[in-house]
Amino acid sequence: MKEEYLDYLEAVRGLSEHTRLAYRRDLDAWEEFLASHAGEVARATPAQAGEFLGLLGREGLSPASVNRVLSCLRGFYRYLLRTGQAFSHPFAGIRSLRRPRRLPVFLFEAEIGALLSGSSSSFQGTRDRLLLELLYSTGCRVSEAVSMRLDQVSGGNESFAVTGKGNKIRTVFLTPSARQALCSYLPLRAARLDRQDPEALGRLFLNSRGQALGVRGVQKIVNHAVLRAGVTKNVSPHTLRHTFATHLSSEGMDVRVVQELLGHSRLETTQVYTHLSLDRLKDVMRVAHPHG
Repeated sequence: MKEEYLDYLEAVRGLSEHTRLAYRRDLDAWEEFLASHAGEVARATPAQAGEFLGLLGREGLSPASVNRVLSCLRGFYRYLLRTGQAFSHPFAGIRSLRRPRRLPVFLFEAEIGALLSGSSSSFQGTRDRLLLELLYSTGCRVSEAVSMRLDQVSGGNESFAVTGKGNKIRTVFLTPSARQALCSYLPLRAARLDRQDPEALGRLFLNSRGQALGVRGVQKIVNHAVLRAGVTKNVSPHTLRHTFATHLSSEGMDVRVVQELLGHSRLETTQVYTHLSLDRLKDVMRVAHPHG
């Protein structure tokens, strides 16, 4: 059941390997719980479902993590019912937990300026500058950046297509400074490329050995840039995506356009950046107003 469902999700929804592993962990935990409570996947009850989710909460999982598990198992049982492999849906009547609103961390213009400046003209320095410029210019997820192919950007156009979650295609845009960084990087990339590595041949971003750059490598690059810039916030590659969206919202861009640029399926996901912009305006007002 489990493997068949995961294969189905990968084929139909274009699940990434990271998401597939997370779903597998959730399904494994549910199966282990049922086995220890004399239960069966096909005949699980709402009482067992509620007890399982309560156990996750007592083990310290956040409401967001519990909701993720709940979403996974809801989809699993919808699939089992459609394919005739289950007799009921034990999670159907269980509501998601309320989550406290947590506004994402973003960088102010001065902070992002410091992050993008000061890199060297070496291969690593030029690549790092392009990577940071691209993440901030396009709002791409780190997984989209590391899988980006050379032929997507080698024409030097200011816009190109990116395939995001669920194989959803959207158009992103490079700023002039990002295009300049790209032009500086491409000759250095060609000289550094390990032509014996088939995965690296078409990839835009390479590591110092000329092989395809991975997500962990991007995290190290961002960490190094944050230290160099003296930024004290807890910054990850995804922070640049938050910063991209927040800056666009604060400049008055329509939230639906921001949604399209980010590749969000639901408008509610994007609307958090509207709240961020309002909070930011309040901060500026308190500092600038004579009676602030």
